[in-house]
Amino acid sequence: MAVAQHINAAQASAIGGRTLEVFADTPRINRWIYSKLAADIHGDVLEIGSGIGNLSGHIVGKATSVVLSDMESHYLEALATRFADDTRVTVARYNLDGEPPPEIARRRFDAIVAVNVVEHIEDDRALIARLAALLKPGGKLLIYVPACPFAYGTLDRALGHYRRYTRASLTKLLAGAGLHLDPPRFMNLVGLLGWTVNGRILGRTRLSSMQLALFEKLMPLVTLEDRFRLPIGLGVYVAAEKPTA
Repeated sequence: MAVAQHINAAQASAIGGRTLEVFADTPRINRWIYSKLAADIHGDVLEIGSGIGNLSGHIVGKATSVVLSDMESHYLEALATRFADDTRVTVARYNLDGEPPPEIARRRFDAIVAVNVVEHIEDDRALIARLAALLKPGGKLLIYVPACPFAYGTLDRALGHYRRYTRASLTKLLAGAGLHLDPPRFMNLVGLLGWTVNGRILGRTRLSSMQLALFEKLMPLVTLEDRFRLPIGLGVYVAAEKPTA
């Protein structure tokens, strides 16, 4: 795993906020990522790092109850406004570097969704252990993280990423918390090329909205990769289950 020389937290937050806004205009990309985890979303669900809710609407549509969480006040306000009329939704502040707040800690979940979150946490093992404890027996941690350490560059540092994962490192992380999982799977081979060029060769610190808009238009072609098991990709995802015994 590549480990970040971490930048100022305020800078990372500002860049991350602009990135979330850009992805708000890419519904096809968001649906594609969500589709990798959707089969296991049901019942009582916790989403960590909800941001401005780019995936939250999909999650709420399948769950019985949902806790949407983040640590940024402006994201929490946006989520609370968006889902104000949905009694199934609770919005909670959760600083992932510490213990969960009482409104989360007292509950147990059928699914916990963590998309592009764990790489932002320095002690990822402690976080995964805390999340595993919040699962019901048979519940699943649905996780998507950036993959391929060789792609780690200026984009990752600007976003506050501590690392990118391999299938082996993600498996070790989740199994270390007592979770059971099938081999993680890569996705988005085309995106990996673009990320590597922008972050390793061009030294950019922000995702290009024009490039993402083009990628969004090409999604019908990009998703053809779903027919294959990729050897590498921009991200890696898996559902990790808490044993019932």
